[in-house]
Amino acid sequence: MIWKLYTKTFLMFLFLIITVGVLFGAGAYTFWYGMGYSYLLDDPIACTNCHIMRDSFNSWSVSSHRNVTCNNCHVPYSIIGKYTAKIVNGFRHSKAFTFDDVQVLRITQKNLSDLEANCIRCHEPMVSMILRGESEPAISCARCHQGAGHVF
Repeated sequence: MIWKLYTKTFLMFLFLIITVGVLFGAGAYTFWYGMGYSYLLDDPIACTNCHIMRDSFNSWSVSSHRNVTCNNCHVPYSIIGKYTAKIVNGFRHSKAFTFDDVQVLRITQKNLSDLEANCIRCHEPMVSMILRGESEPAISCARCHQGAGHVF
């Protein structure tokens, strides 16, 4: 009787270990195959892992901001904010590409706010007279300067 109890517990434990191993292995392989690690870096070529981003990359490479990395414009400046944005955007993009028929990525309001903050941070000497101490400007940099980072 006790032998059956140990056998059943051992088999359940073995099944659990194998299941976790297979899920971890499949996840690690997918992360490696999809070059997920490249999104943790600061190399703009990582954006071209997705075929729909190639036009954006190509237009950036001939723009006036070609010496500024994607992260400098599109994610918060703080280290925690940067990697939080990368995780959230990476998950959102992966979900959209996997479950939806996405052909164009649209900027979210949060990403637009990050972009605006980075524009102001880099160009603060030029825009300080426009802002005059306002934390939230009434005008949008991206509205008038849509082609600054990507020439379409």
